Amino acid sequence: MAVGQYVVVSMDTTDKVIKDGPLLWDDTSSFNVGTGLQLITVNAAREGGYTRPSPPATEQNAATLRERIGVGLVASAVYTGLPNPTAAQTAAQVRRLSLLTTALAKLALELLDTTDGT
Repeated sequence: MAVGQYVVVSMDTTDKVIKDGPLLWDDTSSFNVGTGLQLITVNAAREGGYTRPSPPATEQNAATLRERIGVGLVASAVYTGLPNPTAAQTAAQVRRLSLLTTALAKLALELLDTTDGT
């Protein structure tokens, strides 16, 4: 018995969002996916234009904050490698550190409704 990869989708073909999966199924065993839902192959989902749901905004914001923190750390490493930073470079670094601190605090405190100030 061959096992394939399937996803759970709505029986309403206008709803093109994948609800769950991929799942392994042998296409013969009993498998209850719930009312109004059906299993289709991963390939059929791809060909039918089904997509995964977007992650919640808080997850997207957390990823953005992590990215900005990484960029801020690189910028700090560059700044600390300068032998004699100018006044303009120092002012820019203070701003970067403020943004970095805000991003770190938002991530640590899970204040993920926005990335403003980072």
